[in-house]
Amino acid sequence: MPLIHTWLPAATPDSDNPLQIIAAEGPYLYTRDGQKLYDAISSWWCKPLGHRHPLVKESLETQLKIFEHHLPANAYNATIEQLSTLLVSIFTQMDKVIYASDGSSAIEIAMKLSYETRVLQGEAKRCKYLALSGAYHGETIFTLGVCGIANYTQNYQALISQNLFIEDIVYVDSPQDPAWDNVPFDSDKLEQFFNQHASQITALLIEPIVQGAAGLKIISRDYLRKLINLARAHGIHIIADEIMVGLGRLGYFSVSKELLGIEADLVCFAKHLTAGSIPMSSVVVNRSISDIYRKHKQIFPHSHTHSCNTLAAAVAVDYLSLLQNSNILANVRVAETILIEFNTKLKQRFAFISKARAIGAIAAWELNLPPKQIKLVVSLAKDLGIHLRPIGNIVYLLPPIYNILEDLKLLLPKIEELFNNFKFSKY
Repeated sequence: MPLIHTWLPAATPDSDNPLQIIAAEGPYLYTRDGQKLYDAISSWWCKPLGHRHPLVKESLETQLKIFEHHLPANAYNATIEQLSTLLVSIFTQMDKVIYASDGSSAIEIAMKLSYETRVLQGEAKRCKYLALSGAYHGETIFTLGVCGIANYTQNYQALISQNLFIEDIVYVDSPQDPAWDNVPFDSDKLEQFFNQHASQITALLIEPIVQGAAGLKIISRDYLRKLINLARAHGIHIIADEIMVGLGRLGYFSVSKELLGIEADLVCFAKHLTAGSIPMSSVVVNRSISDIYRKHKQIFPHSHTHSCNTLAAAVAVDYLSLLQNSNILANVRVAETILIEFNTKLKQRFAFISKARAIGAIAAWELNLPPKQIKLVVSLAKDLGIHLRPIGNIVYLLPPIYNILEDLKLLLPKIEELFNNFKFSKY
């Protein structure tokens, strides 16, 4: 069937030569024209188990025999409570979970929770948010107010709330970079910033370690820790946006808790939560936030029809249990070392790779090439059976993590072949 009436995401009304997918299995997509393509970006970062994984199929089929969804207001079931228990158990200071259907909605919930506690405590003037340059936290009007990427915000400035952004972020190529855990920090400059603005700020939003939409940029752990500590010293909430990195991508359940070593006030999960099956997101809430609602006997006036969706929750419970009882997370951490070593070799071989970075099950290559040549790289990858979708001039791998070590044995030689084919093409 030709594409006529569907307006695809991130595209003009009439998309240019899109893939028509007729099947998907494991890490592979199968197209109408007979191609078998490795889904090297996990279908926009949300398929840790690949496609049609037996766990997902069994979870959905089992729950469907009981019911698929019910009214979530003043009603619950054992499956959603089991999921909440699993999410809270990742942390030590959390006690509640609120659910929505997508990442942007989770971020909005967290932002509203932070600000409403200010209102309840007589601090309504703390109505601004602080984010990082290059940040991406969703594409609704509210979340665009904390987006630091102009391509997403430039045509909506009249609608977007004006917030504050931290510039001069310290980036690294990998956790083996010396600046990962030891970075010069201009505390005087930032202290001056906080002294001037903290009374207006309710929360600092961070993407723990990796800024996805900015081009898979890796932030120095030392820098983030120091920034967070400074913000907290000024009474600012921390919202950890783990929608892309959480629940396995970097080899941890929670990157903010386990890799950064901080317990945020609000933590948002989405993409991996249901292994990319049924849309669902969650906000894990620190007791310091929920206790304010208890003290004031305040209802949180935010509800989604499909909040607490039981089909989604059933998959999420089984996915989190799989992470707990398998070597997947440990294998992702091994994969990180493999990818870092691979990047060293690539940079030595190909002069057009200006930067190479890797962390967890993520590798990204910044290519010193114009857009036309980036398109050629994508086309050559397709010829090798790999589906890529660059961010500007950044080509990246973000594969399913279920069989990550075996998959890298297949993928990395093909990536090297891809860049070699490009090097000798008549571009």
